[in-house]
Amino acid sequence: MIKAFALNSSYPTAPFSSLYLFGRKQDVGFQQPINNSPRQRHHVRFWALSLAHSEDDMTAAGFWLNTDKPSTDRRVLWVGAGTRDTGISLARLTFQVTHATDSDTNAERNYIVTQLREKGVIGDVALHQSGSFLQTGKVNHYVTDGEIAFASLIPD
Repeated sequence: MIKAFALNSSYPTAPFSSLYLFGRKQDVGFQQPINNSPRQRHHVRFWALSLAHSEDDMTAAGFWLNTDKPSTDRRVLWVGAGTRDTGISLARLTFQVTHATDSDTNAERNYIVTQLREKGVIGDVALHQSGSFLQTGKVNHYVTDGEIAFASLIPD
C-alpha cells in the first residue's frame, strides 16, 4: 500500500472500508480507481431494504435504526451511497491517514448512474427532490439533502 501511494501506481486490492446503515455494513460495494491512482477512487455501497419496511415512515428514527436484513429470496429496495476519493487527508480526531472525499455528491451520483446505465444493469431513472412524495409503489417518502436517483434493474 505504501509503495502504491508513494509511486501513485495501481493498487487493485486496495482496502474498502465498511459504512453502516440500518445497523449493518453495506451488503455489497464496489470501487473503481481514477487514472490507476490509489489516491483517487469512486466508491459505491448498497444496502438491501425489505419492501415491507419501505412502507414505514422514513422520517421516524425507527426506520433508519431497523437492523433487519431481508431474505435473499425476496425482492428488495436497494439503497445506495457513493463517494469519490480525491486525495489523502488526516483524520482530525484519530490522526489516521485517510482519503479526502469530494463534496459534490451530485456529481458522484450522476457518475454512478451513468456507469450503471452503460453496463446495462439499470433501466429508467427518475430524479426526485428531497422531501417529495414519491409514487413508486410501496416506497413513499425520502429525506435527503438533494435529488434521489431511482433506477429499475434489468433482469438477466
